[in-house]
Amino acid sequence: MRHTIILDTETTGAGEVDRICQLSYLVCDEKGEILELHNDLCTPPLPISFEAMAIHHITPEMLTGAPKCIETSAFNRLAELNTPDNLMVIQNAEFDLGMLAKEGMGLEMKLVDTFRVLRAWHPLDTPHGLQFKRYQWGLYHKEQPLIDKLGIEIKAHDALGDVIVLKHLYEKLLESHNAEGMIELCSKPIILDYVPFGKHKGKRFEEVALEARNDLKYMLENFDLDSDLRATLLHHMKATKGSAVITIGFGKYRGKTPAEVVQSDPGYLTWLLNNAERLDDETREAINNVLNA
Repeated sequence: MRHTIILDTETTGAGEVDRICQLSYLVCDEKGEILELHNDLCTPPLPISFEAMAIHHITPEMLTGAPKCIETSAFNRLAELNTPDNLMVIQNAEFDLGMLAKEGMGLEMKLVDTFRVLRAWHPLDTPHGLQFKRYQWGLYHKEQPLIDKLGIEIKAHDALGDVIVLKHLYEKLLESHNAEGMIELCSKPIILDYVPFGKHKGKRFEEVALEARNDLKYMLENFDLDSDLRATLLHHMKATKGSAVITIGFGKYRGKTPAEVVQSDPGYLTWLLNNAERLDDETREAINNVLNA
């Protein structure tokens, strides 16, 4: 029988050095019935940042006497469950799996990342955050009966509270998508169709790659993109290369095509080729083409 583990963590912060201070998850059967509940506070090897404390409200006093993460019963039971037969459900798995990796655990289970599923299959229904969906989709109406059944106390932005919300979100997604389809979707980089944020939010990536290509180049060079977004930008840049409008992305002719600039200032294009370190290969090729025409 496949077990579904619905998991969330709270941490000392969101940086590379930060670690887990609360590990919570439900173990469910294939019908969604809860078989086990695990919820442990643990002592991390560094202090909780005030920024993180303001979100999850876990204070140093609450961790007095708590074991290290790898010493908790929750972590050790998770290690037992961590087999290819089972399924892990997480909202924004890249973060939580990264935190578990710092404790020496690599994921062996199948994975459904509800954030990635929402962004791929509900692209225009933004935001895709857990708490937003909690209210937008009325998931909070289902919480109290489950809380009463489990006999637990839930706090705002607590890992266990988020696990309860995540269980209901996953069940909502199962109403229109099957688990195997979500597992397959999350097994490789997802090529997204629509821009999820910024000034091009709601536009098709293909459209932006054709008409505002430099904005995608800027994102690739300057944004901390997750693996799906990076794969998406590279895919659409490559797919549209032959028909895209290539413009100069900086300087006095910013936004102009090399074909426009060569009519009035060909020397500037030659200068760019010889001196501009910021010139990408695609723009360099377009400049060479017009100068050699």
